[in-house]
Amino acid sequence: MNLIKPNPLKIGDTIAIIAPSGPVEFEPVSRAKQYFEAKGYRVKLGEHLFDADRYLAGSDEVRVEDLHNAFADKEINAIICARGGYGAIRLIKLIDFELIKNNPKIFCGYSDVTLLSALFLKYANLITYSSPMAVSDFANDSVDEVTESSFFKVLGGEKDFYMSKTTYSPGKAEGIIWGGNLSTVVSLCGIDFIPDSDFIFFAEDVNEPVYKLDKMLNQLINIKKFRENIKGIAFGEFSGVDDEAWLEALLTETSEILNVPSYGGFKFTHASEKQTIPYGGYAVLDGSLNLY
Repeated sequence: MNLIKPNPLKIGDTIAIIAPSGPVEFEPVSRAKQYFEAKGYRVKLGEHLFDADRYLAGSDEVRVEDLHNAFADKEINAIICARGGYGAIRLIKLIDFELIKNNPKIFCGYSDVTLLSALFLKYANLITYSSPMAVSDFANDSVDEVTESSFFKVLGGEKDFYMSKTTYSPGKAEGIIWGGNLSTVVSLCGIDFIPDSDFIFFAEDVNEPVYKLDKMLNQLINIKKFRENIKGIAFGEFSGVDDEAWLEALLTETSEILNVPSYGGFKFTHASEKQTIPYGGYAVLDGSLNLY
């Protein structure tokens, strides 16, 4: 797999804000825009950013149009999604992956945006970033210092490492970083979405009962390519679960079934303090997760 790593973000670059999933309002987008401009970046807003259609940020056609335009625009250096929610899965059949492959640039988001990162890696060979989003994280009165530092450090091309809090299965693993929001990842079951190379699986979720997390993890475990190519696990936070003891039992059991080095407690999360991860970047997992 010949992966494409986009150019690092630098002061003066132009950032596009688009909404491929849920709808957004003017005021929080304006605050996020002011935040990035104060940091020294220029900001372009997607033409249809404030469209709304039920629980979506406009029709599928206008959302994918903003996505395509942001990649095609030579002035834009980075694309930051406004928020997650729901809707990215509706765009699969409309996305021009060749356009994205031929115009590589920084692409950022988490939650529902995980789906786009997974498919851009698979079908455009593009390394993206599981990272904070414009409205969800940068429109607040104050931005978490860890979140901010990790975001600009990793997008700026610096190497980073992430510390675990829990060891489920000790050992060392190497491969690309792949995974993300668990419920979004499993929504891709039914199409070819598993990486063809060795990977370290990272996962997080929010407000899901443990039995649903169990079902999701086993959906992946039942896929032959997943079992063959997974070399390690980096569990993030599963906040809002109904039973912490059940969760720990499930993560331990999953680690034992897959029989790979497995660690937990990473700051991959929906919470305000989160770390940015190069989705598809090469890493070594051995208690900490180290980027290369």
